[in-house]
Amino acid sequence: MFDVLKQSVFTSIGLASLTKDKVSELVAEIKEQADLTEQQASEFQEEVDRRSDEARKNLTELVDHQIDSAMIQMGLLKAEARKAADSASDTFQTFVDQRVDEALQRIGVARTEDVESLTHRLELLEKKVNG
Repeated sequence: MFDVLKQSVFTSIGLASLTKDKVSELVAEIKEQADLTEQQASEFQEEVDRRSDEARKNLTELVDHQIDSAMIQMGLLKAEARKAADSASDTFQTFVDQRVDEALQRIGVARTEDVESLTHRLELLEKKVNG
């Protein structure tokens, strides 16, 4: 399925490129047949180029939209969006954890690891004293 989409994209790009070449040939032909001045021909060429660029842009947007739709239908985009969301969530969680740890250290609140370490040391000392 992806290969078909890829071929469609390459075909669309080729057609847009071919159209620009053909448009340039058409402008040259019209210049000759309509006996346009250099200024008129230049203005006409600029207008045709601008419209051709717009058409290529519209074609690109259409192809992008179709690819997005196909990927959504195949479930690919959803999976990628889910991965990105999970990654962002993990990054955010890490950031929050770090900020909370820093805040607790600033106000002097012991973390669970600190209490567990002290408890373990206390148990060792009790064994030495009682042992």
